Amino acid sequence: MEDVNPEVIAVSFQKGGTGKTFTAMNLAGGLAARGFEVLLIDMDPQGTLTANLGHREVFNDIDQLSLDEVLLDVNKWDQVSDLVIERDEFDLIPANSTYTGNKTPLDSADAGEKRLGKVLSRMEKTYHYVVCDCPPDFSAFAKNAVTAGENVVVPMVPRSEMVHSTNLLFDMYDTLGMMHDLDIEYLAFTMTYTSTKRTKEMREVLEWFDDTFGEKGVKIDDRAAFDRAKWEAGSIYVHEESLQNDEFPQFDKAVKLIVDQTTPPEFGDVDSMRKKTTDDIRSREIKA
Repeated sequence: MEDVNPEVIAVSFQKGGTGKTFTAMNLAGGLAARGFEVLLIDMDPQGTLTANLGHREVFNDIDQLSLDEVLLDVNKWDQVSDLVIERDEFDLIPANSTYTGNKTPLDSADAGEKRLGKVLSRMEKTYHYVVCDCPPDFSAFAKNAVTAGENVVVPMVPRSEMVHSTNLLFDMYDTLGMMHDLDIEYLAFTMTYTSTKRTKEMREVLEWFDDTFGEKGVKIDDRAAFDRAKWEAGSIYVHEESLQNDEFPQFDKAVKLIVDQTTPPEFGDVDSMRKKTTDDIRSREIKA
């Protein structure tokens, strides 16, 4: 039988303020702009991604069925498709205020770190990619995203603690991999910085980033245009000002790294989707 399991990507870093939500939303947008079917999952208890995409009311509705509830109750796994909000750009499973953060009952549930993959296999709709915006911790939510696909994108900002924190992330996921016999792949590392605020410390961290991650490291000079995209409840790939920004091709390098290193299910014209360039996407979206 043909494999229709999506490639699941965890956008993960255990510290807050490193651009996880920005990175996850725009990776989803970049994949969708190439024609892939994409599901974006907000696994952060803060629900920033859900709010940015215009669904704050869902986050605040404690009576709403949530991913947390579905993961915890095996009898509700078949209800996972009920969580999906279908959108023009990509689909979304929102966060909900019932999420419990760093301490969750999933920590003590049977196979609590491996439930997301089981749940996603019951989706009614088939996706090429599932992108998970992980919480800023090593809770069961973050671990579920990693075990579901064994693909990680690590977002960073140029702070002095990045070296120590990144090593801690590697240690944690190395242990997770050994415990569950995983072959974890780090698809890309992104560094979002503001060039107009360069300090000696920032330059040192950026140099470390280049030396450490090489071709998998993508530096993105943050622009106001990118921030304005979220006010239109979408990614930079559907925001004309962002598409025309000179840093747009830089972010798109991270999307191309994902496409080049993954094998999504073969439905639709996947070869054509893979071959789309940054210029193709800019031209198509701007004309639209």
